[in-house]
Amino acid sequence: MAVSEKWKQEELDLLTRARRNGELVKGMVRSVGVRKMPIEVNGRTETKETEVAILNLQGGVKAYCPAEEFHEKKFKSLRPFVGTEQDVIIDRLDLETQMAIVSVRKADEIKAENFWDELQVMAQNGQKIEDQVFEGVVTGFNRETNYIFVRMNGVDAFMHRFDWDHGFVPELNELEDKGTRIEVKIKRFDADEKKIQVSRKATLKDPFDFLKESMKDQAIVGRVEEVHPLHGIFVQVEDNLVVKAMKPRQLAEPIVGDIVQCRVHSIDEKKRRGKVVIIDYPQGKKQRKDLAGFLYQ
Repeated sequence: MAVSEKWKQEELDLLTRARRNGELVKGMVRSVGVRKMPIEVNGRTETKETEVAILNLQGGVKAYCPAEEFHEKKFKSLRPFVGTEQDVIIDRLDLETQMAIVSVRKADEIKAENFWDELQVMAQNGQKIEDQVFEGVVTGFNRETNYIFVRMNGVDAFMHRFDWDHGFVPELNELEDKGTRIEVKIKRFDADEKKIQVSRKATLKDPFDFLKESMKDQAIVGRVEEVHPLHGIFVQVEDNLVVKAMKPRQLAEPIVGDIVQCRVHSIDEKKRRGKVVIIDYPQGKKQRKDLAGFLYQ
């Protein structure tokens, strides 16, 4: 392994203090590769080639995390983690080679233990855990079960696809990429089984509330999302809320993309459906493209 640049005194102080106190240090995975590293095998330290995540720690210090210390689970490759932020524990400092060896796995164990303790204390004190907002990171999807996996405070949680958002929820492959940070609320947890179910939807304002609030308004703005020959006109009136629309005979037929003024006609709260009436085109009508027009230019 190439020798790292010599540490500055303040960098060395940061590393030694963090290692001595068992502090969590934030780092960014800048690259992944194969390096010769001291690895613990059956209680003995051996030097062997292994996949390594190379991180930039706070203050610009370079550190190395062997694959064995990255997670309790084994991954085919650490490459998907390049560009992600990780909390680490300083495992070892080699002043001769200026090498800092860190562990993401041990940092996760500390965070997980603290998190479970926090949840249990909240439950014992009668606090409403379901009202608390936590930050998590999307770690993967299971298309067979429709589950989204989220890692929060060193703990793996799961979310059903329909807890992602209000209204229409896209397929899993259309959702946010792995590594995306999201806010979630806990729906239920089992400290004995170490299982947590979360919901992103619970942290978002329900767009259907906007429709109910607009019942008394003279007009709301919308955008035509679909004009179907059988099913009719559909208008998006709020983020992720598309409702069916009607149109007076005297008004020109809309096309997808038209900005429209609407009046709320009816709401079915039980089925979470609404209907609006298009009353005007405030920005004018879009012109339908003549696909054969170029023949006459």
